[in-house]
Amino acid sequence: MPASGAAVTAAAATVMSGTTAANPPYALPLGFFQQQAGGGAGKSLLIKGGGWWSTATAARTTNFQVGLNSTAGTGAIALPFGKTGTLTTVVTTLALFDFEVLVTATSPGFGATTSVLNALGWVEYGIGNNAATGTFGTYSSNNASRFMIGTGSVPINPVPTTQYYVECSNTWDATTNAPTITLTNFYVFGLN
Repeated sequence: MPASGAAVTAAAATVMSGTTAANPPYALPLGFFQQQAGGGAGKSLLIKGGGWWSTATAARTTNFQVGLNSTAGTGAIALPFGKTGTLTTVVTTLALFDFEVLVTATSPGFGATTSVLNALGWVEYGIGNNAATGTFGTYSSNNASRFMIGTGSVPINPVPTTQYYVECSNTWDATTNAPTITLTNFYVFGLN
């Protein structure tokens, strides 16, 4: 990610990963999960990222997603590797978040036959640059909370001949009190 993504302040699903010519979306190579040699499943992606967020004057609710879109810049992730559901923030002006998702093909698909992908990961939210003593398991002014995300028992099924973009999006419940979140780091590693 050559530059930070655009700040997301909207009460609508908005892509926070690359969306500009200077910071383009990550296009997954066509047929990535198909084996080039060998005989089966097992190709994987490791997606990592993070950045900062702020809800300066009032708590807000937020929803984070990471996954595949066939059209770059689409806020609602079509094939999610993971999403949080609705989370309630604390009031803060300096908070950080990070995430990691491991995606594995259990069936690579071929042509128009869909792949079968399972994903497991987490997203963590916390107060940044805070030297106060924290308490494990409590999300407040000096702690972090980790939320598990993934496909669970229902894998996603992309078509190997379709172009996909690996994207992250966020949704705030409202724009009141100016909530914002900015993705500053975004990495996609192809494994196997």
